Amino acid sequence: MIPHPNRPLLFLDYDGTLSPIVDDPAQARPHPDVPALLASLAERHRVVIVSGRGIAKLTHFLPGVRVQAVGLHGAEEGALGEEPAPSAALQAVAEPLAALKASVPALEGVMVEDKGATFAVHYRNARDEAAAHEALRAWASDVPEGLHAVWGKKVLELRPRDLSKGTAVVRIAAENPALTPVYIGDDTTDEDAFQALDASSGEREPVTVKVGEGETAARYRVPGVDDVVTYLRGFL
Repeated sequence: MIPHPNRPLLFLDYDGTLSPIVDDPAQARPHPDVPALLASLAERHRVVIVSGRGIAKLTHFLPGVRVQAVGLHGAEEGALGEEPAPSAALQAVAEPLAALKASVPALEGVMVEDKGATFAVHYRNARDEAAAHEALRAWASDVPEGLHAVWGKKVLELRPRDLSKGTAVVRIAAENPALTPVYIGDDTTDEDAFQALDASSGEREPVTVKVGEGETAARYRVPGVDDVVTYLRGFL
């Protein structure tokens, strides 16, 4: 059974955690119970959504929800409903990111998702998924200094090398030493956070939860989004 700390610091991924995975990322609506659940949780606990999406897009999916957020894998921080400023690290790589975006291989079924300051390349709908993966791997094999290629669930993203979900959540956790970190996520980028929280926990043992199948550094696992909602209700 996954524990429910009395004083949690809730770090929640969005896609695959609060929203089911869909073929079109523009249609990634939250689980029907999630908006009201987040509002109720935020009345009692510190809640931070941690996502590869920008904060503006999270606000679009969660209108009226007022919680803190880390967007673009740590490159943005702020609150839903507010305009975040991109980090200095992101501003420093704006030009090479724009050049890379213009050079994404034109492959059938491969879609570029514009995230404003960054972008993601989805190949879930590629006719030949293996060939698309190989072509994108070759394309990303020589990214400019300061950028890092990150592979997720049939998606490739470029981000500033020194930023990750892990660096963001460790800093926020350090600012809230009386709270126990609880991190729930489903993708490769969430593994950064699982590992970073474990490495920095000291006497506070974090609760890290992997959603779905696959190898993980998380301490616990749930099958899907419905189970995340059920677990989070336990904090009310």
